[in-house]
Amino acid sequence: MEKLLLGLLVFVLSQLAVAQPATFQDNVFTIPQGAVIDNDNPTFFTDIQLSHEGSGNFKLADAKTNNLVTIDTVQIAVLESFPVQVDINVTGNKSVPCVELLPPAISRKDSLFIVVLAETLLGPEASCIAMIDPFETSFPLDVSGLNAGTYTVRVNGTMDAAFTLNADIPPR
Repeated sequence: MEKLLLGLLVFVLSQLAVAQPATFQDNVFTIPQGAVIDNDNPTFFTDIQLSHEGSGNFKLADAKTNNLVTIDTVQIAVLESFPVQVDINVTGNKSVPCVELLPPAISRKDSLFIVVLAETLLGPEASCIAMIDPFETSFPLDVSGLNAGTYTVRVNGTMDAAFTLNADIPPR
């Protein structure tokens, strides 16, 4: 459980600049969304609530698990710009047409970038035709401060693609 909470907290703190902020009120820390990356088994959560137990300890009180989308292809484009930019293009399928893609959760450990792509939840009263819905999405990969070398991008624990940086990238 501590590993789960630590993983959530690290990811959430890295995403606060681009997402709705987490709040702490009435001894409940509410986090709008976060991903837990445990080996090759990523999970995406929304509406995460951690109850404060004192002395800086928190306990998971509630969270909704979101479906990960199915991945068909991952393509990487290393753009010839200064500084170098890397774009990721992913195609796949959402579970139904009535949900949307959530922003990607991206983390890096050594030369492995881990991307978690999930979809929004279908509301309890929502009805939707049960058929898969193809999607294509692109997003930048932050490579500032990386050394020259080969890197792997793993999306939803199922699909890998690699790219090579021919020179060190200066930090921003």
